[in-house]
Amino acid sequence: MKPISKLLPDSSLLIIVGLGLGWVLHQTTLSGATLDSHTFFLYLLPPIIFDAGYFMPNRALFENIDSVLVFSVFGTLWNTFAIGGSLLLMAQYDLFTMSFNTFEILVFSALISAVDPVAVIAVFEEIHVNEFLFINVFGEALFNDGVTVVLYQMFKSFALIGSENLSVLDYATGGLSFFVVALGGAAIGVIFAIAASLTTKYTYDVRILAPVFIFVLPYMAYLTAEMVSLSSIIAIAICGMLMKQYIKGNITQAAANSVKYFTKMLAQSSETVIFMFLGLSTISSQHHFDLIFICATLFFCLIYRAIGIVFQCYILNRFRAKKFEVVDQFIMSYGGLRGAIAYGLVVSIPASITAKPMFITATIAVIYFTVFLQGITIRPLVNCLKIKRKEERDPTMVESVYNKYLDYMMSGVEDIAGQKGHYTFIENFERFNAKVIKPVLMRHQKRQSFDASTIVRAYEKITLEDAIKLAKVKNTIQNKRIERIKSQNKVAQALSDKNSIQKTMTPKDLQLKKFMESGENIDSLYMLFSDLLDRKLHEMNTIPKKETEITDDIQDDYMAEVGSRSNLSAMFRSAEQLPSETAFQRGRRQSTGDVIDSTKRADFNV
Repeated sequence: MKPISKLLPDSSLLIIVGLGLGWVLHQTTLSGATLDSHTFFLYLLPPIIFDAGYFMPNRALFENIDSVLVFSVFGTLWNTFAIGGSLLLMAQYDLFTMSFNTFEILVFSALISAVDPVAVIAVFEEIHVNEFLFINVFGEALFNDGVTVVLYQMFKSFALIGSENLSVLDYATGGLSFFVVALGGAAIGVIFAIAASLTTKYTYDVRILAPVFIFVLPYMAYLTAEMVSLSSIIAIAICGMLMKQYIKGNITQAAANSVKYFTKMLAQSSETVIFMFLGLSTISSQHHFDLIFICATLFFCLIYRAIGIVFQCYILNRFRAKKFEVVDQFIMSYGGLRGAIAYGLVVSIPASITAKPMFITATIAVIYFTVFLQGITIRPLVNCLKIKRKEERDPTMVESVYNKYLDYMMSGVEDIAGQKGHYTFIENFERFNAKVIKPVLMRHQKRQSFDASTIVRAYEKITLEDAIKLAKVKNTIQNKRIERIKSQNKVAQALSDKNSIQKTMTPKDLQLKKFMESGENIDSLYMLFSDLLDRKLHEMNTIPKKETEITDDIQDDYMAEVGSRSNLSAMFRSAEQLPSETAFQRGRRQSTGDVIDSTKRADFNV
């Protein structure tokens, strides 16, 4: 199986297993199984989308948010209307065996235009493409599902109402719902992300329940958005992306690892079930095979996606610092994989649409073509085109520090140029996040004040340099004057003038003159002032921290669990019964005298 697994993606292998199992069930008296759309959207899809949002690299997504939104919104609109219009034009010449109207074919073109995140994750994670390419393809696949579902629901309602019964108000309402559904789903995701963060913050004493809340609240966001007819996919994805950085500070390391592995396990299990049921449904579903319609759909999906990617990248490259190269555009065009979301939508088409069996067959054919042919050949293409792969290492400390310095530098450049770009927004958000959001949503975060110590040190250095330069000029002028007086045989008078000058000089001037005569370097004085300033700032910002006991969330058996809880409660009771002096000494490091005194007291008590 090792050569086969290297040749075929895991998704295609699972579909083959499902096909074999479906054929066995079909040949026996047992009835076949189908992938019901209700089961798919309510139970199988949420873990995958939550996994995608929770493990989404937020910084990379924000740096490419312009291209991701362009591909997911305008790209999906272009593919939907281009594919639907081309198939409708061919239908006018009676080239297909089943007829359909305008809104019925737009329903099909909307669902077939969706790049599936399940298939993208299954294929692109195996070939390990670079982060820039992965975030654009995967971000498009994640967010265009919300766009696809909105278009699908709108065109389906139009098809059920009938074009003759529609008014201008209906079209305007449908266009407005496009934005309401997407933004409403994002708002629900933000609300439940805040709820999850606050829940984990104030339930630290019941740490075993923290992972439960982390899984339940995003699923509640998904169900809430589904109940009010908003984008449930966007809701759970936004919830996972926002809650990650806050809940990690509220739970223990063991709980964080449990959440991480359990999320991956749920997502992988759901992907396995989905692709296996795709194979099962192929055997058991009712099909209407139309070769011309299938070939036309495949051709239009490939050609219109390539045209859309090339045109959108041409526009984006005029405004982006990091350009989309030709090989990147080719991989993005070739990596538009369709998957289970398209199948889940097509099986939920109302039975009143007579062309539904033909749509189901064409959708399965497109899924098989993209998952098998494109999924198998994309690895050799990546190797042949020498696409940059993802680096399998974490950034070093130096890289992290210099990336932060680069952000600040670019923010300053944007400020000087009078333009507000990505880096300015990043700096403003990080400052607002540190001062407002983190203290509210995280346990050990305090409101941070602006640290101007660097600016103060720079100001002190500049002021000191100016003072020393001025003192040097004064000394030079004074020395020249003394030499001139000496040359005129007025040495005695010059000495008296010097004494009078010393009497009128302030102690500050005398110290500065003494320092100048000693020949010390200005950098040593600056380091002295910086050290004193850092020490003073450290004394001002030092806050005594409470001691936290590191204990396991769950013991190996119940006896150990009971013992750990009894020991913990006894320790808390003994700490409360300690006198104030002992409690104070426990909170600081004992000196040698403290240790001797405590030993004497212990010996005396014994």
